[in-house]
Amino acid sequence: MKPKRNSVVEVRIEGLGPNGRGIARAEGLTFEVADALPGDRVQARVGRVRGGAAEARTVAVLEPGLGRIPAVCAHFGTCGGCLWQGVAYEDQVRLKMGMVRDALGRLGVEFPFEEATAAAEPFFYRNKMEFSFGQQGDEVVLGLHVRGKFDRVFDLQRCHLQSEASNRVVEAVRAFARSAGLRVYDLRSHRGLLRFVTVREGKGTGEVMVNLVTSEEPFPERAGVVEAVLRAAPEVVTVIHTVNRRKAQVATGDEVTVLHGEGFIRERLAEFTFRVSPTSFFQTNPRQAERLYDLVAEYSDLLRGERALDLYCGTGAIAMFLARQGGRVVGVESSEEAVRDALRNCAENRVEGCRFAPGDAGPVLKQLRRQGERFDVAAVDPPRAGMHPGALQALIELAPPRIVYVSCNPEALATDVSRLLAAGYRAERARLVDLFPQTAHCETVVKLVKRT
Repeated sequence: MKPKRNSVVEVRIEGLGPNGRGIARAEGLTFEVADALPGDRVQARVGRVRGGAAEARTVAVLEPGLGRIPAVCAHFGTCGGCLWQGVAYEDQVRLKMGMVRDALGRLGVEFPFEEATAAAEPFFYRNKMEFSFGQQGDEVVLGLHVRGKFDRVFDLQRCHLQSEASNRVVEAVRAFARSAGLRVYDLRSHRGLLRFVTVREGKGTGEVMVNLVTSEEPFPERAGVVEAVLRAAPEVVTVIHTVNRRKAQVATGDEVTVLHGEGFIRERLAEFTFRVSPTSFFQTNPRQAERLYDLVAEYSDLLRGERALDLYCGTGAIAMFLARQGGRVVGVESSEEAVRDALRNCAENRVEGCRFAPGDAGPVLKQLRRQGERFDVAAVDPPRAGMHPGALQALIELAPPRIVYVSCNPEALATDVSRLLAAGYRAERARLVDLFPQTAHCETVVKLVKRT
């Protein structure tokens, strides 16, 4: 008889799924078990059961497969962020390698993996975090969401992923909100003022941005917030007020007012400087991002005068790293705002040889092929879901001799690369780059070469 919801089962964890949960098989079911690692024998409480699969959460570790270490963060277990903080960092990297290999193996794909590029700094590496307002009785709460609870926020004392300046900003805004008697926005009644605080930091420049997101209610106290933030964190160079009139709980909005500074910060990767605005996409771990982009350039093996395609180019970082090798680069990006940022980044850094084609990858690739465009290498860094099948087919038809594929999702990587292998490519090099210590996420870079 299959176990029912809320029953407790004892299972042995065999591996990890793509979301970092432990995989176990027992009583005719395949379990995805939260808070469990390969080799663990655990008691787990069963959640949803559907067909031959079930979700569960660890109640007790009866026999650990991996050693555990004390977490450095007082919020570990309550917060839904650093789920692997109780595991030594070198073990985290090995687990991620296993996840990637398992995902590839399920589709019969093997890569010649090189030694992983681990993070030199497994803590305080993030350059952006969104903090939510909540309410406990009559008191304002500012912090992060309780794990698995979209409507519950705990008071953050100190996060170990972003900088100490960020922690001081959170403390200052929370104290001001309480002293000024400000109200927190209520998702059910859609009344109240305070919604989010987003802190962005240039790790290479030390510049910090604070973005306070509120509802459309009047906010005459905002000058006091600015004063409190600047007093607590002199690193802050700009403060922004964003009004979100929508019911959706997102830390973006419809109206942006710069309260202090220029409205943006600068970040530096290698010799390049980037302007980062409140809505700009930028890799959350810039120090590892620099190593990732260096690796993409190395795998591209671009010679002076050769032509490169940068698919899903965002604000142009990979394109700029390729252009410094003397290549001529065409970036493709669906976001017109990101394309504008890419053009500005190239101009401000005096990078020549880059041009950008706004539009969805599939139609743009087809247009480039109709125009007779040819490329020596294509760098591909798609969204988490991977390439749209039409875009992948268009890339195959364009037939660049080399493809460098960057993926943050092992399952999508396996699906897309298996199609490329079937289309006549072979995997020549591969490496895991860890941009997200303390979590189950990572990036994988693969160099594919067209068979002749």
